[in-house]
Amino acid sequence: MVISWVVGACALNAAGFALISHGLSVWAIFSDWHTILLSVFAVIPTSLLGFFLGVFTCWPWIRAICSRYNGSPLRVGDHVLILSGPQKGDFALVYEITVGQGGWNVARLDLGEEREKKFKDIFEEYSLLKIEIEPDHRYQTFRHFGRPAKSGLDASKESRKIAIE
Repeated sequence: MVISWVVGACALNAAGFALISHGLSVWAIFSDWHTILLSVFAVIPTSLLGFFLGVFTCWPWIRAICSRYNGSPLRVGDHVLILSGPQKGDFALVYEITVGQGGWNVARLDLGEEREKKFKDIFEEYSLLKIEIEPDHRYQTFRHFGRPAKSGLDASKESRKIAIE
């Protein structure tokens, strides 16, 4: 979302300055402190309006680019690293791919029965990083920052086994 806001705000501010410049140089426009102050006050609302412009116009293709960069499309059985939310930094296994409210795919991760019952195991594809696995390292124990990673592969055991590169 931040990327959408920046793109939308920059586009709207550039369009606004292009309209008021009428071919003048930047130095000619900002030669007076009154003009600089007025421009700063004009940039604030156009940047806020650019947020909405960016969310509705840029977010669909930015989401697709970020998802593709992170390894989507995901498939059942893929191992992923969670990039955002309370489980940020944890590893999990994709057990289901379904269509979300926005019409794009979301992944359900094996994070235990409690999270599954409350539907807190659903993640957008752009917030997951697909991890490639080598078969000979499939069951090594991995510790993330001194604690067992929440992989969900064996949610009942304290030291969870996950695949690492």
